[in-house]
Amino acid sequence: MQILLVAINAKYIHSNPAVHSLKACAGEYASYVSICEFTINQPPSFILQEIYRQRPDVVAFSCYIWNRAVIGPIISDLHKILPDTDIWAGGPEVTYDAHSALLEWNLRGVMTGPGEATFARLCAAYVNGSADKLPEVLNGITAKRTPLNEIPFWYELETDEDNRIVYYESSRGCPFSCSYCLSSIDKEMDFKNTDRVCKDLDFFLRRKPKQVKFIDRTFNCKKSHALPILSHILAHDNGVTNFHFEISADLLDEDYFTILKQMRPGAVQLEIGVQSTCEKTLAEIRRQTDLDKIKDAVTRICSWKNIHVHLDLIAGLPFENLQTFQNSFNDVYALSPEQLQLGFLKVLKGSRMEALAKTYGLSYSSTPPYEALSTNWLSFEDICELKQVEEMVETYYNSGQFAKSLAFLLRYFQTPYEMFKSLASWHKTHKLFGIQPSRIRKYEILFEFGAAHMTRTANALTKPAYQNTNLRQDADLSIEAWKECLTYDLYLREHMKNRPSFARSARQWSDAMRDLFYEESKSHARFPQLAHCNYRELTKALHMEAFTQIFPKPAIVIFYYGKRDPLTNNCMTMLEKLRI
Repeated sequence: MQILLVAINAKYIHSNPAVHSLKACAGEYASYVSICEFTINQPPSFILQEIYRQRPDVVAFSCYIWNRAVIGPIISDLHKILPDTDIWAGGPEVTYDAHSALLEWNLRGVMTGPGEATFARLCAAYVNGSADKLPEVLNGITAKRTPLNEIPFWYELETDEDNRIVYYESSRGCPFSCSYCLSSIDKEMDFKNTDRVCKDLDFFLRRKPKQVKFIDRTFNCKKSHALPILSHILAHDNGVTNFHFEISADLLDEDYFTILKQMRPGAVQLEIGVQSTCEKTLAEIRRQTDLDKIKDAVTRICSWKNIHVHLDLIAGLPFENLQTFQNSFNDVYALSPEQLQLGFLKVLKGSRMEALAKTYGLSYSSTPPYEALSTNWLSFEDICELKQVEEMVETYYNSGQFAKSLAFLLRYFQTPYEMFKSLASWHKTHKLFGIQPSRIRKYEILFEFGAAHMTRTANALTKPAYQNTNLRQDADLSIEAWKECLTYDLYLREHMKNRPSFARSARQWSDAMRDLFYEESKSHARFPQLAHCNYRELTKALHMEAFTQIFPKPAIVIFYYGKRDPLTNNCMTMLEKLRI
């Protein structure tokens, strides 16, 4: 008897903790279970062949919104090449629509809800020869569940943590009732013992994976659970691993802040779902949150420059029109997170949002991921605009490659949203959507857009009160200064062999920079770690650039690529006074 669990992940760096947890809980039947993990980017024919080579008696697919479209055709073909194999499905994509999945895919059965105890029952039935007595739907939603503390630590069997994100679960359930989320359906909370969690984390800390991502819906919903875990990470930091948590920022207090402030830069990453700053919208979706506390907490954390903060917005929520969403966007942008995700409402099966879709005039895609197309307050035309703005935010803000340039450019716009909307319009006019420009070409496109806009609005400059920039406040906002901003951003990330086309000529300052290189090659006072380098070798390890407009005083910036900021990936810089 061979029972095959199949996971089809969104990316190679992702893994599926569900299938590993199911096998770990199969107990005496675990030896009959094997696992195959694929990605949605692999050809379905390849996945089909790999499953066929296993010759399984039973195949069980782990189904989510990102893989349903791939799984359907594979199951259809499996019926043809393995006609005697029983096929099951489980996961959130089929839990609340089990009978439709049974009919659509001609399944032997569906496992719904938490799967550990349910899967163990399935394994026992097949191994003991009583599978024919199993119902079509194995209901794990109302059945007795396997407590988290009883699920074995299966990660010890994995060998590729360095290459994949490690997903870890310290709690299940969520105390909140957000109408768009499936977690709102199930109020039962289960917390893994903190001593057990800390012991598990020690294993990861020894192995040093790049990232451990907690999949808890709201990690800090129980302070007595979350605080000891954070304290343990702080006390046993290995200098490498990043820990990602999804939290409610308004639940943070001084005890949390004391620990978080001490974290190594890059040790912790916080994802915070703001979703909207429209009070009427938040009330309608039953999202209990204190916006003032969120803003205060995020502002405080960001000021420390040691924690990556990721803020989420959702477009398409009830009572949120284009104008109120713009307000939400501007509010969140003003907090200066490392990433701002402009997401779109997904109408999940079984959610309260699905039940109220007609009330909201909510039209959404009939295929995964069931994204909103329009509402009573937001037209599809509005959605199209937001989609283009989203792409601009991803390219120019979330990449972190244009921080100085965007801060400079913002002076020419009333709001951040207006800036990204105008940038999207430029891309549309110049037919830039749908292509994949090189990194240097992205800088060139932004330069062309900024230069054109500055020329048009040179006499209508505004300085928003929320502007956050280290650029000189009284700078001559000219095309030359714009060139400097982009040049600075570019060299923070790239040790360019060829000078970018938009960069100002360095000829006037070449003697000053040559003297600095020569001085450093003799003293090594600025970069003692390069004491082994002679003059020629220093010119390869470092880059120097003169800036006359974007800093309080003219300066030569020395870019050192041997050391980078763990949050931004920007290289180390040093400023030297420039005599003009």
